[in-house]
Amino acid sequence: MNVLPADIWLRVKRGVTLWEALENTDIELEGECGGLGKCGKCKIRVITAIGPPTAETAELLTPEELDKGIRLACRTKIKKDLVIRTEVLNNEVELFQILKYGEMPIIELDPLVDKRSVSVAPPSLQNVLSDVDRIREALGPEYQNLKISHHCLASLYGDLRATNFDGTAVLHDGCLLAWEPAKMAARRYGLIFDLGTSTLVGKLVSLLEGQEVAVVSRLNSQSKHGTNVISRIQYVKEHSKDGLSHMRRLLMEDINTLTHRLLEVGRLVAEEIFVVVTAGNTTMQHFLLGLNPTGIAEAPFAPVITEAVVVRAQDVGLHLHPDAMLYVMPSKSGYIGGDLIGFMLASGAADREDRLALGLDFGTNGEIFLGNRRRMLTCSAAAGPALEGARITRGMIGKAGAIEGVRLEDNDLRYQVIGNIKPKGLCGSGLVDLVALLLHHGLVDSEGLLRPSQEGQVNAMESRVIKRKGSEVHDFLVASSRESFDGREIYLTQDDVRELQLAKGAIAAGVKILIKTMGVDIGDIDVIYLAGALGNYINPYSAMRVGLIPRLDPEKITPLGNAASTGAKMALLSRRCWEKSAEITHLVKHVELSSHPDFFHYFIEEMNYPGENLW
Repeated sequence: MNVLPADIWLRVKRGVTLWEALENTDIELEGECGGLGKCGKCKIRVITAIGPPTAETAELLTPEELDKGIRLACRTKIKKDLVIRTEVLNNEVELFQILKYGEMPIIELDPLVDKRSVSVAPPSLQNVLSDVDRIREALGPEYQNLKISHHCLASLYGDLRATNFDGTAVLHDGCLLAWEPAKMAARRYGLIFDLGTSTLVGKLVSLLEGQEVAVVSRLNSQSKHGTNVISRIQYVKEHSKDGLSHMRRLLMEDINTLTHRLLEVGRLVAEEIFVVVTAGNTTMQHFLLGLNPTGIAEAPFAPVITEAVVVRAQDVGLHLHPDAMLYVMPSKSGYIGGDLIGFMLASGAADREDRLALGLDFGTNGEIFLGNRRRMLTCSAAAGPALEGARITRGMIGKAGAIEGVRLEDNDLRYQVIGNIKPKGLCGSGLVDLVALLLHHGLVDSEGLLRPSQEGQVNAMESRVIKRKGSEVHDFLVASSRESFDGREIYLTQDDVRELQLAKGAIAAGVKILIKTMGVDIGDIDVIYLAGALGNYINPYSAMRVGLIPRLDPEKITPLGNAASTGAKMALLSRRCWEKSAEITHLVKHVELSSHPDFFHYFIEEMNYPGENLW
């Protein structure tokens, strides 16, 4: 269970009430009856989907509070993973659904930074070696060429003697970064950051156990200068004097804010962190390093650098130990960044020869890979922003009020809304769900035309198809003014259906070109990995029904969650995985769709929606 605004994660027993789950924590709830369900004051807000309130809750809360997802902690039992907020929100605060977790394969722990408990012989007339040489001697033959950072060297005399020559050596790539007291040997932590265009996710990871100790996230402050990387690159171009430094400053303020919160939750200080791994698209990694990304937006789309970068974290502005190291995941091209390399690493697709894997990371630039250990192809499809809710009439990103799922139940339209409040609009998963449902019921044809059913049946779905005044164009009423959050009707328009066609057409064309280039058929694909927020929350049947992903056995579809951060975590915990990320970039062959002779033909071909129903 995730408790906001403190962003605390708790493991709780199924069936206990929220009051019981929080009773022995530092989280305070209002209440006068001690959890007996009589005072009605232990109000919390449930962010994830939840069923109807109990009768007791309904008696003690107003209909307006219930509509906003407010429940009583003492009367709400935990039946699944939940996100709750312990402070009732006013209308000026928004909640965002940010994907933080992913599935990680089993790896052997060998972190990028190591700690060794060391007993060093004190200086004597019989042993007049320098302090550094005696540390080398104590560490053993493999460290006879041990280097030492200047920061460590400057304080080594006092640090050694303060620990009575019995302490902890912090080691990185054959270099001594610090000498710490012996008790610090067990305190081994690192940070990872997923640098998304819309959202940033930070994780504090135990290097001893490989477990995530804390996870926090926030919206990317660069979004004020555009929701996509092209807009931000344009800002840099138009503000040649300080545009790049401004964008970098916004990013670093966000990352340092996340770092502060992670350390606070983990009860650590900045000087205890010696290693950070980041993964992001090529543009975001350029901003992190202070590199001009302008070349990414102009043909031939050449970035400043694609290989992995290892620098001192302090050099880019991270507030950690002065000798902490920053690892930036390698990229392949301007639009195949460290996030996709992390996705490929997390999937294990490049480790197996007996299985052909297709990977899809939906977004403004749909990133795709196809292959295995013998051969791996990638491409980036300019899908446009529709799948992230942009350019949709009532589209929005995944935040409170967004319809994230749609179904037909009891002959009426039902929708699942983030935050359990009245709907404000549609996010990507809700858009795909709705169009799939309209296709299934014959209200959208294969060419994308939204119109009444040709079968002449009148039902709840049919009655929502509304003809525009003075036009032959139809729209679909999703929520009436009475049902919506702001009192305005929510429509899926004919233009919205076309926007989804453009997005899915580009991605499907990219998949088709990779399949053709690989010399295989769709049926040869053994597994489809989905990454990112949309890939995690989307209904696979709906995605196949609209043609966003190939029609295969649904059992072959595996959502990996936040695969970029999972890949970064693997690199942090295993030097072999870090090396593997570079090997993947050498294995990969990038297919540039913009210049591919078949792309336009396949794009037009894939614009149509599949004609056959799936259920």
